[in-house]
Amino acid sequence: MPRKTPGPKAKGLGGELRVLRKTAKVTLEQAAASIGLSKQVLSRLETGQRNIAPDEVAGLLGLYGVSGPRREQLLTMARTLNDPGWWELNAPGMTQESATLADYEDRAKRITDWSPLLVPGLLQTPDYARAFMLDDGVTPTEVEARLAARMRRQERLDRDDVHYTALIGEPALIGNDEIHREQLAALASAAERPNVTVRVVPTQSMPRLGRVGAFMILDVPPAVVVHVEMARSGAFLDDEAFTTPYLRRAGRLSEVALSATLSLRRLVGLRDEMEV
Repeated sequence: MPRKTPGPKAKGLGGELRVLRKTAKVTLEQAAASIGLSKQVLSRLETGQRNIAPDEVAGLLGLYGVSGPRREQLLTMARTLNDPGWWELNAPGMTQESATLADYEDRAKRITDWSPLLVPGLLQTPDYARAFMLDDGVTPTEVEARLAARMRRQERLDRDDVHYTALIGEPALIGNDEIHREQLAALASAAERPNVTVRVVPTQSMPRLGRVGAFMILDVPPAVVVHVEMARSGAFLDDEAFTTPYLRRAGRLSEVALSATLSLRRLVGLRDEMEV
């Protein structure tokens, strides 16, 4: 039986079912009636506020016309909702939001990260991440727990089934100490990996909308999820009306960013010029 408290996997599965329903042009009322649920309960399933049983998933997939490997993948996901991922096992630094983000990252085929003022978390060195967490008032004990979780999240980029693009604002590269120099060196090293692209957005070219804040676009077929960062929390968006503006911003940022080759030169140049 599904566990009472929905985990990150429930939100991910619910979001994918929601996208499939809309693609099939099936209303919430029609879908709920097809598996004997109320509209309110199905809405909670789609938003990850309630676990969903495999037979419910099977019924919805039949209604939406989903078959073959995609059907089996989603049914497997439904059957393993109770099987925790690493982010739910011995990970004291993982908040519910961080665990949900780790689940999306684990399943994403493409990730685009826009970070105007800081190096994005998936590319941060331990010393860089620790310094900013301490500056933000996080206690040293909590910092180490969060840091361990972040370093584990970074292992996602070790697999070749995802392509990660980091769009980094030039202000994020400013610094004049050993921590920043090592971070620049780590960025340059990451940029040479086949599944990682690092592109610098020059300050003078940065669109006004790009300065609003950091966000991450996760392509988790058939859904696109946007994670919007805030000071101490974040929000997940999966409705097309809300994700489209961020996709446009990412497109505009890509237009003005330095090429991958020029970005690498910029990173190496800043690293070599830095006085420490």
